[in-house]
Amino acid sequence: MNVNTNIYISLLRGINVSGKKKIRMQELQELYESLKLKNVRTYVQSGNVVFNSDEKDLLELTKLIENKIEKTFGFPVIIFIRDVKDFKRIIYNNPFIVKRNEDPTKLHVTFLYKALS
Repeated sequence: MNVNTNIYISLLRGINVSGKKKIRMQELQELYESLKLKNVRTYVQSGNVVFNSDEKDLLELTKLIENKIEKTFGFPVIIFIRDVKDFKRIIYNNPFIVKRNEDPTKLHVTFLYKALS
């Protein structure tokens, strides 16, 4: 693997919920691979995908994947992409773990698509 390759995690919003916007994970994996993304792995039917890419511009990467999904499946899907460093920062700096020693299996993280006004 290229040492400059980044590890990313993408979270697809609103797929496979109540029978709406259904995407099989095998098809999603193949879609990512068709975009030349490497080491693509999906997680259950969640729409969460881990992959490697040399691309550093997350906005460009997001647009690329969102456009391909809409073209392939016929509906838009909002995607959040973060690199592994972001997830580690979120986990290791979580005040509920660091200061209060809460059980990490009971905590949840919410990502907002846009900053609140």
